Parts: sequence; C-alpha cells; structure tokens
Amino acid sequence: MANYTFSAAITLTAISGTGYAQSQSGSFNLNLTGINQIEAGRADIAHNADYGLDPSKVGATTAFTNGRAVYVKNMDDTNFLVVYDGASSATDVIGILEPGEFLFTIIRGTGVTTLKADTATVHCEYFIFEVDANA
Repeated sequence: MANYTFSAAITLTAISGTGYAQSQSGSFNLNLTGINQIEAGRADIAHNADYGLDPSKVGATTAFTNGRAVYVKNMDDTNFLVVYDGASSATDVIGILEPGEFLFTIIRGTGVTTLKADTATVHCEYFIFEVDANA
C-alpha cells in the first residue's frame, strides 16, 4: 500500500467592465493512505460511445469501498468532454470540460465515472484511484 499527498492552490480574480475587482485564493493538502492501485493514462474518448473509468481500470476486482478520486483533463483543441458520475452518459453530470480544462474531485460513490466527447473524438488524460475512509 502506498501513501500520497495531493496539494492544490488556486487564486481567482474577477474584474468587471466598470473596474470592480474581487479576488479569492485558497489551498489545501489531502493525505491519501492505504492506496493499493492507481491508474493514469491517456485515452481517445468517442462522441458516440461512453468510456468508463471503473475499478477494473486500476486492477481492482471489486467496487471501490470508500469512493474514488478522479482527475480528467481535456487535451483537445476544439471539443468539450462531459464527465458523469455513473456507468453511462444517462447519469448525473459532474463536469463539462472545455478544451484545456481539467477536473479533480473525490466521489464517495463506489461505481464508475463515465466520459463522453461532444461532437468528435477528444483526447484526454486521467487518473483514478480508490480513496480511504479519511479522504
């Protein structure tokens, strides 16, 4: 079993046309312990078929017990990618990734995360791993 630390920081500034500005920043560390498997890779996601990031992608033979951490980045120049919490694109949308955008989230469900491209095949990178009960 391996232990990982995920560190993230973000600063966001919005400026209106009239010159009003608002800034917000934050950071956090997430310690993940007892990780048996992690899968990272790139995939071509078709626009007419679902692509599931499921436990078998990380060598697991059973569903994730406590949930999963998922990172997906749209590497395409023109098309968007939709991320679903479930086994098909008929389930809940958790993100729509425009070209160059990414999503990182922890999902407490034990199922599958599904990807589907918009109008043409989208190249993406991803990683997925089971999280422990404390994440």
